[in-house]
Amino acid sequence: MNDDASTTESGQSMSEEAGAEEPEQPIADSAHAAADEGGDDEGGNGMLGPIELPSTSRLLVGLGGAVMALSALFSWVKWGSDSFPNIAGVGLSTIGVGLAVFLVGLSLLLRPKSMGVTMGMALGAFAITLIFIVLNDSGELGIGAWLGLAGTAVAVLGTLQQVFESNDRPTLDLNHMPAALGAALAVVASFWLDWVLDSSRFIGGGSDWSLGPLSGIDLDVLFGFPILILAGIALVLVVELISVPSMALEGRRQALLLTCRTAGVTITVIAGSNVLGMMMLGLFTFGSGPLVALVGGVMITRSIKEA
Repeated sequence: MNDDASTTESGQSMSEEAGAEEPEQPIADSAHAAADEGGDDEGGNGMLGPIELPSTSRLLVGLGGAVMALSALFSWVKWGSDSFPNIAGVGLSTIGVGLAVFLVGLSLLLRPKSMGVTMGMALGAFAITLIFIVLNDSGELGIGAWLGLAGTAVAVLGTLQQVFESNDRPTLDLNHMPAALGAALAVVASFWLDWVLDSSRFIGGGSDWSLGPLSGIDLDVLFGFPILILAGIALVLVVELISVPSMALEGRRQALLLTCRTAGVTITVIAGSNVLGMMMLGLFTFGSGPLVALVGGVMITRSIKEA
């Protein structure tokens, strides 16, 4: 009897101990879950979500844009006492070049754009800055011009790296007739139409007024040279795109469309900077070449859209 009672008591005590131990596992699981959640909050980003760092190419484009914007706040030409007040390049001293570099730099810094547009803007800013330096004596250039050239070069390097690294590109489509017409207008405007009427008030002083109006490829102007080259390339590529079927050689077709888009944006930036400069100087130096080239660049750019 005593043995049976002891056995019964031991069985009851073991069942009570098992019942007491059973609730510990959910508590332990909840503790582990809370620990995991706390670890995620401490080791990760919690409610902020994952932090995505920009790529190297995007950092280069942003850095170049920042330097471009800052360069326009320095003097590009040494006039008189180059101390105070500062003759910033964003004003009249650069005849629209500094203002265009300033606006393009802010645009590249603040808002990411498509690949072709970004490359075209960076190339256009680099071209106008380089031409400004060529047209001026190196001894008369201020630090702003060299900062602008460095910033545009960094932005171009970033866009080139972006082109070669990116595999996710939007599919582009072309409206052939406006693109061909825009390229033809830019070609004609670059060498045949008057670019500058009063060259004595243009960049670097130019020649005498008695020589008459100058074209875009004149050595005192030079802004028509990159437009002539880019517009000619765009016109040839548009003709080739018309002959290439839409479904055949799609990779090559997209590369040609990207090149055309870049050329159109570059022409727009170069011609637009000259139009800004002409508006700053006044009506007496307003040529028709930059206006027509600007229209041609806009037509090329607008004719290429994402499919």
